[in-house]
Amino acid sequence: MDVHQLTFVNRGNCGFIGDHETNKSDIVTLIIGVILVLVSFLPIHGRFPKDILRVIAAVLCAYPSVISAFEGLKRKKVEESLLMDIAVLAGMLLGDFFEAAAVAILFRVGEMLEDYANNRSRKSIESLCSIVSDIGHRVREGGGFEIIDADDITVGMKLAVLPYELIPVDGVIYSGKGTIDTSAITGESIPRMVSEGDKLTSGTVNGSTTLFYEATAVKSQSGAERIISMVTDAAANKSRSQTTVEKFAKYYTPAVIIAAVLIAVIPSIITKDWREWIHRALVILMASCPCAVVISVPLAFLSTMGACAGNGMIIKGSNFIEALAHADTVVYDKTGTLTTDRPLVGEVTAAEGYGRERVLAVAAKCEYYSTHPLGKAIVSACGEVDMDGVTENEEIAGGGVGATLPEGKALCGCGKFMTEHGIDISAFSDAPVYVALDGKIIGTVGIINEIRKTSAETVSALRKLGITKQVMFTGDDESRAAAVSREIGLDGYKCELLPEEKLSALEELKSGGKKIIYAGDGINDAPVLAAADAGVAMGLGTRAACEAADVILTDSDLTRLADTVNQSKKTVGIMKANIAFAIIVKFVVIVLGIIGIAPVWLAVIADVGTMIICVLNAARLLKVQRIERTVTSEISA
Repeated sequence: MDVHQLTFVNRGNCGFIGDHETNKSDIVTLIIGVILVLVSFLPIHGRFPKDILRVIAAVLCAYPSVISAFEGLKRKKVEESLLMDIAVLAGMLLGDFFEAAAVAILFRVGEMLEDYANNRSRKSIESLCSIVSDIGHRVREGGGFEIIDADDITVGMKLAVLPYELIPVDGVIYSGKGTIDTSAITGESIPRMVSEGDKLTSGTVNGSTTLFYEATAVKSQSGAERIISMVTDAAANKSRSQTTVEKFAKYYTPAVIIAAVLIAVIPSIITKDWREWIHRALVILMASCPCAVVISVPLAFLSTMGACAGNGMIIKGSNFIEALAHADTVVYDKTGTLTTDRPLVGEVTAAEGYGRERVLAVAAKCEYYSTHPLGKAIVSACGEVDMDGVTENEEIAGGGVGATLPEGKALCGCGKFMTEHGIDISAFSDAPVYVALDGKIIGTVGIINEIRKTSAETVSALRKLGITKQVMFTGDDESRAAAVSREIGLDGYKCELLPEEKLSALEELKSGGKKIIYAGDGINDAPVLAAADAGVAMGLGTRAACEAADVILTDSDLTRLADTVNQSKKTVGIMKANIAFAIIVKFVVIVLGIIGIAPVWLAVIADVGTMIICVLNAARLLKVQRIERTVTSEISA
C-alpha cells in the first residue's frame, strides 16, 4: 500500500481509504443490489429473469472493486480486490449467479464499514484544525488595516491582531503591549506578557489590546500548522507489524491465485470433473482473501492515532504505538512535567533595611486587584493585605503593576518592566518579579511551580498498566529532587544533570534491556526524547522538544500519558486478536474447501464476515478510554 501525507494510506480495496469516502451513490447502489437479489426470490416465472436480476446486482456492487483491481494492475500490482473479482466472474461463468451476487454485496458492505471507521479517524484528526486562523489584518501604509486571507500573508508583512483574536502566522511585535493566551499551543495556563520585540506564535490568542507585528513565516510554516503536519505525517511512520502485514499481502495474493488455478486445473484434468474442482478453487480463493488481516492492523493503528489526536495526544506513527505498548520503564523530566505551571511564591530577597515580609507586603498591595496568576500567587502568599491608604492601582501593559502607597509610588514586575521605568536592578540577581518603591529596588520575589496533582495519580496508573520502573531525571538540586520523588512515589531519581548527562543516564538504562518512555518539555529534553523508545513532549511550546518527540500531549495533562499507554496496549491487543481470529477461521474453511465440504457462501462468510468483525473490533479504538481516575484532574478542576 502507498502512503500519502494527507490521506494516510492509499487503498487497494482491502487497504485504507485514500481520498475515497462512502457517499450517497455508493449506499444507493448497495441498496439496489440487495433489493434485486431479494426480488429474485419472488415467485417469478422462469429462471432467466431471476438470473438477470442477480447478475445486475453483482455487477453494480462489484464495479468499485473491479476499478480498484484494474488500477492496481496498471501499476503492476496484484491487489487483494482481484481475488473477489475473480470469484464473482467465475461464479457467473459457472451459473452460480446468487453466489456471485452475494460475494459482491457482502464485500461491498465490508468496504463501507471500513470506510466509515477510517473516515471517523480522519475527522478526529481534522478537528485539530480549529487552532488555525483563516484570516489576518494587514496594516495599510496610510493607516488602518484590511482583512486578507491568511494564505496570502508573506514574510515581512505588517499585521495587526485584534483583541481576543487568533494569531494567524508567526511574527515579531513592533508596536503594542499586552498578554497572549498560549494554552492551545503550549498548554501553558498563565497568560504571557508581550511587548515590542517579543515573538508571537500562530494558534495563540491575543489578549485585550491590539498588537502590531511583522510576519516571520507564512501560514504553512507557522506554529499551528506544525501540529497539523505532525499528525498528517504520522501514518508515514509504519510500525513493524504493519510493514510485515503489507509485505505478506504483496506476495500472498499472487500466491493464492496461482494455488487456486492449480487446484482448479490439475485435479480437473485427472478427474475430468471441471465444475467440481473449479468450485473448490473458488471456495479457496474466497476464503484465502487476506482482507481481514490486511485491514486489521492499519485500521487499529489509524483509529487509535485519530482518536488520540482528537483528545490532545498526537502520536506521530504506528511504530510508536507499539513502543508505548511494550514499554516497561518511564523516565520523567521534573520542571514542567511533574510540576505544574501554576505559580507559587518561593524565595523572597530584600534590600538592606527591608525585611522579607515588607517586600512581600508591598508587592501584594500592587498586585491586589490583578487577575494575573503571578499576582494572585503573591497576594495569596502575603495572607491578609492592608489596603488602607493604597490608591491608583493599575496594571501596566508590558509586564507589571503599580500603586500609590502612603510611603510612595510602588512598582512590581519583571526586569524588563523595571528597566523601561528607569529603575536599576543590577544589585539583585535575576528574578521573575522585582519590587520597587520610590524608584529603587527593595527586593525580589521568587516563583516556583507546585507538584502536579496528577503526578502521583499517573505514576500509580502506569504501574497498574505494567510499567515496572519510574524514575526522574532533573537538573535541580538534591533536596528538591528527593522531595518530588518521595511525594509522588517514584522508584528513584538522578539530579543536577546537564542535558548530555541526561542522555548518558538514559543510554545506561537502555543498555540494561529496558524499553523506555521519556516525558519532558524543554529544549534540553530534545536529545533524550529522541533517544527514548517513545519520547513524550508535554505541550507544544518548545519546537525542539516537539520535533524530537514521538508523542505530544498538547494540553500538558500528565494523566494523558497513562491514557496513551493504555490505548496503545488495547490497540496491540485488538490487532493480535483480529489476526488470530481471521487466520483460524480461514484455515478451517480452506481445509473444508479442499476436501469439498465448504460451499462458496461459507467462503464468503469466512472472508467478508471476518473482515466485518475485525473492522468493528478495531472501530472500538475510535474512542479513547480514559484511565480510571482516583484524583480529580487539575485540568478539569
